[in-house]
Amino acid sequence: MPDLKTLLASYDLAFLRDIAELWGIELQAVERRTVLVELAKAMTSRQLFDEVFVSLHPSAAAALTDLKALGGKMAWQAFEHAHGELRPMGPARRKREKPHRFPQNTAEKLWYLGLVGRAALRENQDLSEFAFIPDEFLDWLPEPDRAKADDTKLQQLPAWSGSKVTALPPQGDQALDDLCTLFAALRMKLLEQLPRLSAKGADYWQLLLTLAKTLNLLDETGQPNENARVFLEKPRGEALRWLVQSWAQSPDIDELRLVPQLRCEGNWQHSAITPRRKILDRLGALAPDTWFKTQDLVDDIHQHQPDFLRSGTEYNTWIISSAAPDARLLHGFEHWQEVEGQYIRFLLTELLVDLGMLQIGQLTEQPEIQVFLITQWFSKSLNLEEKLELPEEKQPVLVGRDGKLELTPLVPRIARYQLSRFAEWRLLRPDRFVFHLTPTSLQAAAEQGLELKHLRALLRKYGRPGIPPALQKALTRWESRGLEARIESLLVLRLAEPELLEKLRDSKASACLGEVLGPTAVLVKPGCASRVRAALWELGILTDLPGDDE
Repeated sequence: MPDLKTLLASYDLAFLRDIAELWGIELQAVERRTVLVELAKAMTSRQLFDEVFVSLHPSAAAALTDLKALGGKMAWQAFEHAHGELRPMGPARRKREKPHRFPQNTAEKLWYLGLVGRAALRENQDLSEFAFIPDEFLDWLPEPDRAKADDTKLQQLPAWSGSKVTALPPQGDQALDDLCTLFAALRMKLLEQLPRLSAKGADYWQLLLTLAKTLNLLDETGQPNENARVFLEKPRGEALRWLVQSWAQSPDIDELRLVPQLRCEGNWQHSAITPRRKILDRLGALAPDTWFKTQDLVDDIHQHQPDFLRSGTEYNTWIISSAAPDARLLHGFEHWQEVEGQYIRFLLTELLVDLGMLQIGQLTEQPEIQVFLITQWFSKSLNLEEKLELPEEKQPVLVGRDGKLELTPLVPRIARYQLSRFAEWRLLRPDRFVFHLTPTSLQAAAEQGLELKHLRALLRKYGRPGIPPALQKALTRWESRGLEARIESLLVLRLAEPELLEKLRDSKASACLGEVLGPTAVLVKPGCASRVRAALWELGILTDLPGDDE
């Protein structure tokens, strides 16, 4: 087989940098020739190869081991037939669509990782096109073990009739819309306000923020990057599949350290992928659209796969404590339910629900007992070869003559991300988003470098009925004159006689009085109500003027 350096030599500089990004290699070289040498040297580290291999989707790992069983090569046409077609990609299209981050099938996943190449090789005196594994990687791949029993397909758990279950509303594909909201909130510095605006807790938004960071959707400053743009422009089905699969294959998202009931300390390390995959495999062996008790699954894993997370001395060497006020250490197998059990519950009731793969509920007559259901999206989201069909994002933005913007989840996410940065946020609900164009929001957008010509273009492209004449006129006037009218809530003091106003002007509270509205009426400056009330009291005048704390 050709070696790794021969394979890499066929790629341009941008392609080499894409491979380095996926392998987590920080290149020091700049020129293509020296980048090629540096990358080839780094990729021939056995330790790094093992880390990359263990992070592969099971179907991608199986494709490599099957290819090894054939001597490391197979006809290219047969490879594409088995693992998906490789889309033609020139440098410009690669830069725009980033297929190394968003592969559509197993073949593309292996291709953009540099684990599989394509070359004309001689066989039986003829040249034919083959898919091949570089020589350096062949010996490091595990041998195919077709006889290995699938220990995840254990007995089914006791099922519960839907008539006995009170189901909570499914999350569905809301994570796509919420990531769009998160990206815009980060741009507008509204992250801390999301729990109030959306009625979803701060823990949920922090979890999404963690996902966005670890899946390389944010840059080093914590702002959405080009990967985020590509993600927002993808069809909903492709975007959700990519989100689920990227999470499932990520070695950097450690759910154990995200469990709110636990506190992990110390420098001990572990594979985040291995326990995650074991739980996903166990769930994959269960019937979809069927209700099961959460505790039944926890007990089943406790009985048949207790060491899926910790094993041997790890039960005592990992420093894990309860997040409760007593913060007691959870050492030893006797705390399995409090560590492994909580890990499983977090995975089921938080992450998998948020990703639309599970739905949870409770037994109607025993509401303290939690149950879960595996949705039809579970297997489709995890399978690299399947397509997940979701409704197309083609609904328009409803544009009001007063600048009110109403959107549904089926308005293109990239449009909502862009439009929301021009507006004040009024309502964030799973089925409806409401924004309002105001002088304050337009000024804030201008300070972010956004121009009104961008807003007009977006409204023409996505809005219905385009830009209403009244809004067009208002935008034009604001562009040339700025703020021309202001509505404020003011505190007015009305007195019975003009003489009382004169006495108040001679009191210690004179500095608290604002614009005079008439012989017996005056504005009270913000924060001064209590001082004015005290001055009136000294004059012997009772008033119902509220204090500043009322």
